[in-house]
Amino acid sequence: MNNDSVKVAWLFSAMFMWITFLGFIPNFYPGEPIFLESYIAVKIIHLVTSICFIVVTRSKEATRIQFIQMVGFVYMLISVIGFMGADIKIGEQWDAVIRLNLVNYLQFSLGIALSAIGMILMNRQKLARSALVTV
Repeated sequence: MNNDSVKVAWLFSAMFMWITFLGFIPNFYPGEPIFLESYIAVKIIHLVTSICFIVVTRSKEATRIQFIQMVGFVYMLISVIGFMGADIKIGEQWDAVIRLNLVNYLQFSLGIALSAIGMILMNRQKLARSALVTV
């Protein structure tokens, strides 16, 4: 049994939980935010993503890999929408979810990383299956 996908899911769960935590640290000085400019909607999205990564650790390996790839695709999609500068007006809190700024580059990079890790894990899973068949 390959535990690499479980490790990856726990790693990204911890990362999203850390990002959520950093979003709650206030800046005591006026001006720019201390760590992340974050609205409650963004914090909720990161928290839910972290919880989903925790839940998916209990599932089958193929499901974990598909989930990792799906989250990567969603992050790339959100960043592409942000790069296009699409105005999505659904409230002040949700307006911060998609904006053209440095976050779009980070989201795109995260999406590529998640998708690539998912593809690597899928290939490793296929190789392990083919090795079992030939033995």
